Amino acid sequence: MFLDESTDRELRLMAQRKKLPIAALVRDALGRYLREVKRGKGLNLRFLAVGRSGHHDTAERAEELLWSDLRPHPSDDRRRTRIGRKK
Repeated sequence: MFLDESTDRELRLMAQRKKLPIAALVRDALGRYLREVKRGKGLNLRFLAVGRSGHHDTAERAEELLWSDLRPHPSDDRRRTRIGRKK
């Protein structure tokens, strides 16, 4: 089994702290993972597709959709004064 360096380092440190062989930690982790998958929990990201709109171009139109309701501030040529400030 090949692991990236950071995972390997964390696994080795955990094995040292718990005074267990790496194989025991791996067996335990795989067992837990398989039980979760069997129960349908696994690594499924349940929030994906929650907000399905039925449109296929939403990502392409994101900026347009986000800013469509905004209107520019009305231009006001009058001088504005701050309330409570004496000149």
